[in-house]
Amino acid sequence: NVDLSIRRTCLVVVNTAETLIVRQKHAFNRAVLKPKVRCHFPKPMEVKRINVHGWDKRISTPEGRRTLMRRILKGRHDLSH
Repeated sequence: NVDLSIRRTCLVVVNTAETLIVRQKHAFNRAVLKPKVRCHFPKPMEVKRINVHGWDKRISTPEGRRTLMRRILKGRHDLSH
């Protein structure tokens, strides 16, 4: 009876640890959240657009992260440029 409860506890701990690792791995991971990277050519206006509205700019500020989360929750396929 004691062995059974210890096994259950160990399984719960292992499952929780695996869940945390998976969540941590996927939280704002560019490869998971932005699988399709738009191809761009370095034209001046495209460089400006990417510098202003790009993934790196969005993820670097709290307001940008809020924008990304809002688009994720809305179900947008393209999160940023």
